[in-house]
Amino acid sequence: MTPSGEERDSVVSFEKLNEIASGFVKAKILLTGAQLRVFDHIADGATAEQVRERIAGDLRGVEILLDALTAMEIVDKKEGVYRLRAEYVPFLTDEAPGQFPALLRHRNHMFQSWARLEDRVTGRSSGPPAGERAVLEDSEKNDSFIRAMYAFGRDMATTVADRIDLGGVRTLADLAGGPGHYLAEFARRSERLEPWLVDLPMTLEVARRLLADSPLRERIRMAAWDVYADDPPGELPVFDLIFVSQLLHAESSDRNRALFRRLFPLVAEGGRVVVNENVVSPDRTAPIEAALFAVNMLAMTPAGRTYTEEEIHAWASEAGFVPEASDRIDGRTVLLHLRRPKGSS
Repeated sequence: MTPSGEERDSVVSFEKLNEIASGFVKAKILLTGAQLRVFDHIADGATAEQVRERIAGDLRGVEILLDALTAMEIVDKKEGVYRLRAEYVPFLTDEAPGQFPALLRHRNHMFQSWARLEDRVTGRSSGPPAGERAVLEDSEKNDSFIRAMYAFGRDMATTVADRIDLGGVRTLADLAGGPGHYLAEFARRSERLEPWLVDLPMTLEVARRLLADSPLRERIRMAAWDVYADDPPGELPVFDLIFVSQLLHAESSDRNRALFRRLFPLVAEGGRVVVNENVVSPDRTAPIEAALFAVNMLAMTPAGRTYTEEEIHAWASEAGFVPEASDRIDGRTVLLHLRRPKGSS
């Protein structure tokens, strides 16, 4: 008997929901391999016993993990020897460029916070989320987070820089700029630019390591500043352009409103702030990337979420900035251009 349309729809609905519900299984296997640096140990081939010794693990657990990775066609197994497939070596070993293993380790950290998402939704969790606290206080997790920012954003940096006019800009700050990949891209485009990377001390240490081999390293000035908590350090000049990238979503409306007030005196008259953000639609349901990212902020931060363009413009206007054009690049990236009027005080 041929299934009815209603029966076919029911099967499709079940399969869709089941696929979503079980999506964590393969993801967590991959994240665990990255967290334990298993892929480095099998890049040249190793037995389960050798991997167990190298990670101080449990043989049963190591065998099951490696066999699952083999079934997922990420690893090959032959006569008891496991070897990372050649096509994944550029992505999964720590020696490979791009910092993708750090991105996976950061996502494994995210997974731990997401596992208790229901507590965040119901408000039953006590204290701030462990996710944000660990990123700010744990050097290893902070290192993975900053390197993950580089892995995720390095290809986007060129696209973003293409959309920002650097004409007439001499002093430029990348505020909470993490690994400095955007700032380096700006500096490459203008020899007259005086680039400043501004972030927390622990983050700047990671940035120094990432930029150590860059020919631009000597040009980039670094300043430690907790932008949400403290007054700006006296060493900062007045800036022609302040770039604020993927920062606002981690904080509350009140703290973001205060941030724009704090930034206003740091911008030269006629100068600009360019905000790069994961902006959500007015009804907060689109694009899907921004709606889902709001859930990540719920899981990982005390008060963060994705915001609308209108909300960001309102905070900036209250501080004295004049909103100009906005430019959506993709589902996760919108550039909001703000200017400090000449003659403003």
